[in-house]
Amino acid sequence: MLVPPICLLLASSQSKRRHRYIGFRVLKPEGGIEREKLKRALLWYCKRYFGEGYRDVGLRLTRFNGKEGMVHCYHIYKEKVIDLLNSMDKILGEDAKIVTIGTSGTIKSLNRKFFGGRLKREHDPDFKPKWRRK
Repeated sequence: MLVPPICLLLASSQSKRRHRYIGFRVLKPEGGIEREKLKRALLWYCKRYFGEGYRDVGLRLTRFNGKEGMVHCYHIYKEKVIDLLNSMDKILGEDAKIVTIGTSGTIKSLNRKFFGGRLKREHDPDFKPKWRRK
């Protein structure tokens, strides 16, 4: 029986651990989008775009204030997630236009570079500090 070298096993499991955060703006509808609607639309587009392997992408809405936001994904899917975001033309029946504005390896640097620090933790109701998780 052939066993792959341990370095290949480690590389394949660790390759998904590098994170990327992608910043975007909602141009249409002008009034913005509700967070839950956007989350459902992201899930639908992700399933459509990636098929059965959609969970491996790690796509997650990290921060969003109605008009601007950021999503998380693993680094090997960064370009595909950018294409996915730019191709979103309908969100639950409404015409929509989303454009990506930049990527980074950390939330802090993406927020500082592209949003001027506007996206706060308060814009992420799904965030739970480590000391409050149960």
